[in-house]
Amino acid sequence: MVDFTRSEMNRFSYKEWKKYFSYNDRQRLEIDFSQEEELSQVVKKRIFPSIREFQKGEGSDGRYLMETVEAFADRHKVPEYKEAMKQFIREENWHSAYLKKFMDFHRVQVKENSFLDRVFRKLRRLGGVRCEVMVLVTAEMVALTYYDALSKNTDSAALKSICAQMLHDEIPHVMFQSYTLSHFENSLPDKLMRIILMEVTALFVWGAFRKVYKAGGYDFGIFLKENMGYLRQSIELSGR
Repeated sequence: MVDFTRSEMNRFSYKEWKKYFSYNDRQRLEIDFSQEEELSQVVKKRIFPSIREFQKGEGSDGRYLMETVEAFADRHKVPEYKEAMKQFIREENWHSAYLKKFMDFHRVQVKENSFLDRVFRKLRRLGGVRCEVMVLVTAEMVALTYYDALSKNTDSAALKSICAQMLHDEIPHVMFQSYTLSHFENSLPDKLMRIILMEVTALFVWGAFRKVYKAGGYDFGIFLKENMGYLRQSIELSGR
């Protein structure tokens, strides 16, 4: 499990987050398929249901999110937050594009409708920016364990490079969203709400994609421990 609480990025303002996302946007991944081989049917059956779900989830246009962001930015007088969030959404869309390229290479169709994506979208719209970000950061923490496990499911250099890029990007995403949550009260009920959200999300994701996790070296105990560990770090950053 990565410890991101000591990172210098935890002291970033929105102005610095804007600069970070702008810089990172110029470091996009070029996926090399020159050595890519056909995956076995067993591997395809195991990994692509989850890849299709995550590809769909990473591809949001963020329209409702940006409405809440603009209200928050105007209220707190932090106009840089708007641009930083736009760049964050762009980065998430790049993630979706990477996964689609991998799916296209292996002739796997994108998923038009995703139950998991619909649930997350509805949860995010229950409140303002705080609710949006709380659900977003939960998904990003779970993604840390998912892409780690997925990278260990095959010998595909292309998939491993995608997963490495995802992990590189998702850790700052957790810190970025945790910084926004630090602008709100973080009482015991708030922390309990985040714990329950993580536990429910983890149970659902494990139930749906446990074969990928198990092939990547996770059992449920390790999976839950790592996700709860990331949550504790996020709560620590949010409580500054």
